[in-house]
Amino acid sequence: MPRKRVEEQPYDPISADLVREATVIQRRPISAVPRVAIAPPVPPKAEPTITKRFVLTRSEDAEVNAFLVRMQEAARTKVPLGMLVRAVLWVLMEREEALLAEARGQTFRLPSTHDRLGQSEFEERWRTSVRRALG
Repeated sequence: MPRKRVEEQPYDPISADLVREATVIQRRPISAVPRVAIAPPVPPKAEPTITKRFVLTRSEDAEVNAFLVRMQEAARTKVPLGMLVRAVLWVLMEREEALLAEARGQTFRLPSTHDRLGQSEFEERWRTSVRRALG
């Protein structure tokens, strides 16, 4: 069986130079103008978090969940309870002076955790004070 004939192409110096430039990593010449190094932006360091909790009865939990569903339907997006509580807390903190004045005008005493009636009365007094402070 005859061998395939090798077809040689004439040497092309331009093509050879292009191949060398494309395949060899070359150092760029150092310019006479000094370059200013720009540091990349440093992302802010995340602040450690603390979890706050509160207890609800089953019926209160059902009411809160129904409330959240109504809020989500109105907003047409998910509304997490934690985000809503944070928003309300910031509103309260903005009205701190009025809330402090309400607290100074009353005598609060935290009842025992076993005194359910006392706990509900204590909570109701705070609810009333907050309503007045938010006016």
